[in-house]
Amino acid sequence: MNQSPAVIRFLAIFCLALASGSLWAVTPATPDKPAKSKSKVDLSQTHFREIPYAELENRIDSKIVVHTINNTVRSGTLTRFTNATIQLKLGPEAGSIELSIPNTAVRKIMLELGPADPLFVDETTDKKGESGAKKN
Repeated sequence: MNQSPAVIRFLAIFCLALASGSLWAVTPATPDKPAKSKSKVDLSQTHFREIPYAELENRIDSKIVVHTINNTVRSGTLTRFTNATIQLKLGPEAGSIELSIPNTAVRKIMLELGPADPLFVDETTDKKGESGAKKN
């Protein structure tokens, strides 16, 4: 069993290559799942109502969502209102910056109403003028 050193080196390298190749084959190819962020708001539980631009004057410090004519959506707290521009304080996920949007760039504005009342889930519209009494 006298083998040359070149054959022994070749067999050692071959065994190492075979072992490392089998380790790669065992490793799963699925990417790691990103951790869930606790700062994201569950928008399915939050209700919004579209409001006209002029009504923003009375809604300082309210949370709003602005849809622009450039097909962008910005959400934040309304900090300033003029007839020409609105200013939003964006959340930490957007860098906690102040953003000014001219009124000519606004397509629609949604006011955040908060989560629905769990006791009255089915009542989505106002029923003004309708009494619950039956007519005789």
